[in-house]
Amino acid sequence: MSIRKFDRFSYKYLEGARLVGPEHYPMISSTQYVPDKVVSFSERNRIKNPQEYGLDHFIYDYLQEQVWNNCDRFLDIYRKFNCVITTDFSAYRDAPLWERKYNVGRNRTIAYYLQKNGVNIIPVASWAYLDDFDWCLDGLPRNASIAISTNGCMASFISHTALIDGIARLQELLAPSHLVICGSFLSELSDKYDNVYYYQNFSQRLQRRLKNGE
Repeated sequence: MSIRKFDRFSYKYLEGARLVGPEHYPMISSTQYVPDKVVSFSERNRIKNPQEYGLDHFIYDYLQEQVWNNCDRFLDIYRKFNCVITTDFSAYRDAPLWERKYNVGRNRTIAYYLQKNGVNIIPVASWAYLDDFDWCLDGLPRNASIAISTNGCMASFISHTALIDGIARLQELLAPSHLVICGSFLSELSDKYDNVYYYQNFSQRLQRRLKNGE
């Protein structure tokens, strides 16, 4: 019996990929795109002019599982948006190493599959510890647009420091042309890098709409 008969790990997403690094993550092609406006995957059905927006996945993991389980279902939707910031399955600090590697692998795999199917993507980088940089950037292109999120990273000194230190390592190793950050402004970056672009996360946009009565 072939294991692929029960494709719980979505092997078909990797067909044709060049696998790199110790974890055999798929290699993503470079993009230089930066969206002007971004909405989340959860908001996709309320957007009347999706071609004017990028679509991100900085949402709860359980909401992203439907993409992992059946990415083909969403391809036509993704193609309507001007770009897709790809899945961000979590690399929590309290998660075991194998789970962080698995989730980063899922992020890279979905990014590859969307790109292969004609979706304009911006891949996501994520990490928990500096030791994760031995593998967590494998498959990401150099001198390209890379996205990250500050969601969940501002609540404690430890997570905030891990974010800032990780960004420094990312800048060193990948030299991204554009670092697209979803969420809070990071004052530590303002005098160090000229490649940082911010946009508001879902909660920030919701607060703005409520304030403006939208």
